[in-house]
Amino acid sequence: MRCFREGWTKAVQDERRKSWGEVKFYARNNSNYAGEFTTEQRHFFVLEPPLPPEPQPDMDAIRKAHEPKPDVLTTLAQREAGSGVEFGRALLDERMAEQKANARARALSITETATSAKRLLHFNDHRAPHEIQFALERDLMTLFDATMKNDRLIMTASSKVVGSWNHFELRFEAAMPNTNCYSLCVKTSWADAAATHHDYYRHTAGTWFEHWTRDLQPAYPPEVDEGSSERYQKICAASLNAEAHLDSVPAIQQTIVAAMKRGARFSTSHKEGGTKISWDGQRFVRSDYGDYPDHIIYASEEHFLEALRKFYDWETSQNAYPEKVSELVAWRLMLRLIRG
Repeated sequence: MRCFREGWTKAVQDERRKSWGEVKFYARNNSNYAGEFTTEQRHFFVLEPPLPPEPQPDMDAIRKAHEPKPDVLTTLAQREAGSGVEFGRALLDERMAEQKANARARALSITETATSAKRLLHFNDHRAPHEIQFALERDLMTLFDATMKNDRLIMTASSKVVGSWNHFELRFEAAMPNTNCYSLCVKTSWADAAATHHDYYRHTAGTWFEHWTRDLQPAYPPEVDEGSSERYQKICAASLNAEAHLDSVPAIQQTIVAAMKRGARFSTSHKEGGTKISWDGQRFVRSDYGDYPDHIIYASEEHFLEALRKFYDWETSQNAYPEKVSELVAWRLMLRLIRG
């Protein structure tokens, strides 16, 4: 027996899209519905409406983007009197944005087929490899495996994002005196999706890639054997051992507790409000604001850790559905979510 509410067109709020007690939530995201709530016996169902289709590209905007831009002297001659400072700033901002876009175009290569896409971005970053890895793990809610192959540090992961499979390869390419050279390759496949959804996945593959790489600075790839081999090996060793001491759930839990007592916190936000979990100097507390305000004081550290694990249960296992990740993996992913 299935129960439907006629005319229901609104999706459930994000914080409610999780399993509670005997009610189980499953994210489906197909052409008929986006998710389902059901009992453990699967006797009753409440279904969310399907996600709206992606908007069609603005052809006028695309054509305008390909029109030749006026040169600096022509633009300067057409400006209004007294607007020199504002004009100069606007022109500088435009030039910087154009240079950034050109740099990204030169550093990024894209290969597409009917059911897949491959994007390879070269970039420079002052951060160590494990710091970039941890940032990606926070975005993806998936852990990377780090290994040395042919004297190069390579970190890999796979994740299912809104119906498409993505394989990630982050490579530490070279260690320069003042920065590090990296590459990130993302291979996306939607071969299992219906042909009517292929255009949607082709478009969203680029959108997701831009989101994951939003903070990365595109750069030319380094030359062969460029950079310091000694510095490279030292950075690799530090990254591979960055969390060697966090080999158990209690060790990770105590790292989280210590960080929170120094001022770190957990926080979520959405259009209806959000949640903040922090240490107030004496106790661990949770504050919900927005449409469903609430304030919870945890009686003990043990009580807090138990509640924290339940709060992030769906998020830490979202890419393993219908299975659950191990407790060690779940706590590692929760460690990624803490904000200093």
